[in-house]
Amino acid sequence: MIELSAQAIFLQDSHGYAVPFDPDDLAARIRSVLPGNGAESDALARDAVSAVEYALRHAGKPKKGPLYVKASAVDAMIANILQSVGLNDAAAAYGRTKRIDEESDRFQDARIASLLNERFSLSGERLAAVARKVSNTLRSIGADVSSTDLVLELAKHFAESLDAVGSVKLSLPEPGWNDKGFILPPEEFISRISAASARLLAPECRAVKVLPVDLRVFPALRVELRFFPLLRESKLETPVTELAFAPLLAPVAACVDELCIAADDACGRHGGGSLTPLKLLLHFADAEVFASEAMGCAGRKASAEILNGLASFFTGMITRRPEKITCG
Repeated sequence: MIELSAQAIFLQDSHGYAVPFDPDDLAARIRSVLPGNGAESDALARDAVSAVEYALRHAGKPKKGPLYVKASAVDAMIANILQSVGLNDAAAAYGRTKRIDEESDRFQDARIASLLNERFSLSGERLAAVARKVSNTLRSIGADVSSTDLVLELAKHFAESLDAVGSVKLSLPEPGWNDKGFILPPEEFISRISAASARLLAPECRAVKVLPVDLRVFPALRVELRFFPLLRESKLETPVTELAFAPLLAPVAACVDELCIAADDACGRHGGGSLTPLKLLLHFADAEVFASEAMGCAGRKASAEILNGLASFFTGMITRRPEKITCG
């Protein structure tokens, strides 16, 4: 899956090891502790991940470059979410799972500390912390004898990541605020859009798909879009160019605008007016295959460039700014 135009997020453990934030891995960890394994568990795990990612991306002032967050902060947010929907046992079980190996030996390396003291403006606890993390990393990759350049590059990385966010505010609805009507089925708001837009969701087209809206954890309108149905109806020959295909997205953009309004209205009727406007999450479900087979893109990089262009064009046509855009 490609995530378009997003700031990189890294999770950092207590020893300074950092790994990229992986929404799929986090969702799998959550599902592993949920009772049952059906569609409802999948939806809850998906919404929990979205709530965490949204909170991380909106924590504090925006900044350039990667965002470093302590893994413990993410774990605390997930436990909070599970408790908020009454899954206390699942929250406790989640706390016993591990994201990053926490069993690595801790030690100081005087030689590295001395080098860093000479090359960087580091001292005291900050110097010791960076030196320890560099040492741990070198040991983990079997580089007991390493180049000065590698040591300095690692030190630069860890010095920046020392400022990792340690806690993030997570906004959740009050527990039990609407236990009976917390899921809005798509039919409830699809029935309120125009016939032209509804045709895009019909079985004979399937260019647009809307998922149920769960109001408990992360109230959001999730819309899946598909390019191949639009191409089939257009009769355009392949390989199709970005310039030729982009105008076909206009009716889809109008459909998304109508769905946003209708979903907000349905949310309000269920007593969730304070949750509107719902966040918009877009997923171009067949985009990667489309870029390869219908647009002749060779390689992931070329596909990503084309898809970024189409996504930018599409978001310029819709009224509500998407919180996240992904391509499948």
